[in-house]
Amino acid sequence: MSRRVLKLPSTSGLELHILPRKEWASLIFLPVWIAFWAFAVVLVMKWILHPGPSTSRGFLGFWLAVWILGGASAVYQWLWIAFGKEVVEVREGSLTIKRNILGYGGTRSVPLGSITNLRASGIFPSTSRLENYLTQMKLRGGTIGFECQGRTVRFGIQLTEPEALRLCRN
Repeated sequence: MSRRVLKLPSTSGLELHILPRKEWASLIFLPVWIAFWAFAVVLVMKWILHPGPSTSRGFLGFWLAVWILGGASAVYQWLWIAFGKEVVEVREGSLTIKRNILGYGGTRSVPLGSITNLRASGIFPSTSRLENYLTQMKLRGGTIGFECQGRTVRFGIQLTEPEALRLCRN
């Protein structure tokens, strides 16, 4: 295994921890960017609370909501790069994939018997713009895929091709 893929045997099955690549530029730049972003939020909140004669509170309120969502997205991306990991568990007849940031995250489980065509694969575009955006931001998708009940499930974000091939063989 590589330094980013940890294979942990457990008493009831197998557990893999797949760490994202540490993008040092993002780890350093995003907090600075978020600080300026937060400054803009405080400034706009001040304008909303103490409006001038020509201040459009409706527009500023809408702008503030969108701005906060953008900031939350940047915070989530920074947390994923700094503390995230994918935890893949095989135990008791099921495969569980969890995207974990500091102990929190979504979990998806599938029965082992319904998994077919396990393979190392590329990242393919989707018809969903949101899914393509999340894949581009390295928050969804992966380089290992399998078919389960008519759907393609992927995990192993940012694995290299040799890492993905090695995991599929083991």
